Amino acid sequence: MLFVAGIATGAFAASTNADETVLIQQTETAKVAVAFTAAPKGTVVVKISDSEDRLILRDRINQEGTFAKKYDLNQLPKGTYSIQVLNDSGVISSAMVENFKEETPEVYSRVSKMDENAYRLVVSNLKAQAVEVMIYDGNEIIHTELIDNPQGLHKIYKIEKPGKDGISFKVKTASGFEKFVSTL
Repeated sequence: MLFVAGIATGAFAASTNADETVLIQQTETAKVAVAFTAAPKGTVVVKISDSEDRLILRDRINQEGTFAKKYDLNQLPKGTYSIQVLNDSGVISSAMVENFKEETPEVYSRVSKMDENAYRLVVSNLKAQAVEVMIYDGNEIIHTELIDNPQGLHKIYKIEKPGKDGISFKVKTASGFEKFVSTL
């Protein structure tokens, strides 16, 4: 129930106090901004707690004018977090945010080693766009190829005399998707 209420207010929350307007906004997947659009009266405290109500961060702020402060949740475990802004009177504003977003990859890729020098690369392209394949031997790029098939590809690559650092494949699209794929 609390989670559903958090989704309804999670992306944007504002205080109801006309003297102190506080905005809590998730600016990126794992970043939150707390902004005062009017000068706060005295010291305010920003508290970030996890879904089990454990205090993660307590930030005491004493500003005499409008301000905004960003909080980065990237280092925290994936989950739902509560943001509260308090003053001497109590909670001014609160919101629920998630520090992750389930994203559907636009390209699925898998590579498997077939024998000593042969590797099978399978790429499924969900956005029907060209895919660039780069093959690395250790840190050195040994092959690059642009695949203009909107469906993807299934191809066997033979690598003569692979180095001891291992072969890895990088799949990249023009829209910015990029993923390294290697054999296990």
